[in-house]
Amino acid sequence: MKFDIHNHNRRVFILHTLAGACVAATVPQAHAATDTDAVKETDAYPKSMGFRLNTANVDQTKYPRHTLAQRCGECQLYSSKAGDPTGNCSFFKRVVPVDGWCRNFKQRKAAT
Repeated sequence: MKFDIHNHNRRVFILHTLAGACVAATVPQAHAATDTDAVKETDAYPKSMGFRLNTANVDQTKYPRHTLAQRCGECQLYSSKAGDPTGNCSFFKRVVPVDGWCRNFKQRKAAT
């Protein structure tokens, strides 16, 4: 029996193509933000940082330096696409709302 190298290469190519297509189909889903990625006020660490989903709900007595202008969307640690209601927080390494706040707020520097 003679081994046909061309048929073997074709089979390997098809298998590799199918495997690559399967991986490519799952990658966007793996990186999509979900509710489980979002920071919650009741989570232990965000709670210890005074995190609020809305800056208007921050306890002014407990955080006297807080102002309504301080919100995640104005923080150096926040990044998102323009117009998105949520974005990524490099401090929590999770998704936060644009109007959220925590005591680690760092005012974004003005563009020069």
